[in-house]
Parts: sequence; C-alpha cells; structure tokens
Amino acid sequence: MRNNIWFVVACVLVFCVGYNINDVAISFPRYKVAVIDVPEVMAKSSELQELKRAQDKDMEELNILISKAQNELINEQNRTKFIQKESEYRKQIETKKKDIDKKYSAQLIKINNNIKTLISKEAKKANYNLVLPTGMVISGGEDITASVLKNVK
Repeated sequence: MRNNIWFVVACVLVFCVGYNINDVAISFPRYKVAVIDVPEVMAKSSELQELKRAQDKDMEELNILISKAQNELINEQNRTKFIQKESEYRKQIETKKKDIDKKYSAQLIKINNNIKTLISKEAKKANYNLVLPTGMVISGGEDITASVLKNVK
C-alpha cells in the first residue's frame, strides 16, 4: 500500500514537472522574420551607381592605354624595341588593371557594409529577429525593402 502511494506521488510530480516544462517551451517568443530585395536595394544605391561610373571611366582610360600601345607596337619595325615596348606597356596595363580592381573592391566592400548596417538598423527598429533575402524565401516574412530604400544613399 505504501509503495502505491509513493508511486502515485511520483507520477503526479513527473506530470507537474512535464507540464511546466512544456508551458515554458511554448512561452518562448516567436521569431519575427523580415525579407528584403537585396538586388533592388543595391540597384537604387547612388553610391553604387557612382562607383560603377567611376569604374567605367577608369576602364575607358585603360582601353585608351591599350589602343595607344597597339598603335605604337604596330608601327615599330625594330624587333628589340618592339619587345621592350611591349614589356613596358604590359606592365603599365597590368598595374593599372590591378589598381582599378583594388579600388573597386575596397569601395564595394564599404558600400556593402553600409547597406548591411542600414538593414540591421531597420530590423532592430521594427524588432525583427531574422532578415532574409527575398530570393531565399518562398513565402512569409514582412517585406522591409521600401523602408530600407528610404535610407539608402
């Protein structure tokens, strides 16, 4: 008889503990998810558009250098001078191309970080736990693209 009472008390305790644990698990806050159209934000960024214009200008200067080198090398009759000039122009072109790429990459990283910061601020302001690009989400989430675009430079 005593064993039955202890068994009943143990069962009631296990039930109460299990019920309370389940109640705690249910009461955890839900995730609030936002989605953003990253390509649209990037396309409307004036900083990125300015960077593209600067890169186009730099590439045009590079193309002018290449054309100048081609014209000069075509007219060169002396084989040794030809090889020497070709080597010089090749170095100039490679150096200029590396400089352009380095400058573009550094600016692109800076712009990306600025946009990520804007997205994070907007997400925190609206109490979102998670922000995903629209291309990764099939359905659900609140679109915050418009509110981020208001702050994009």
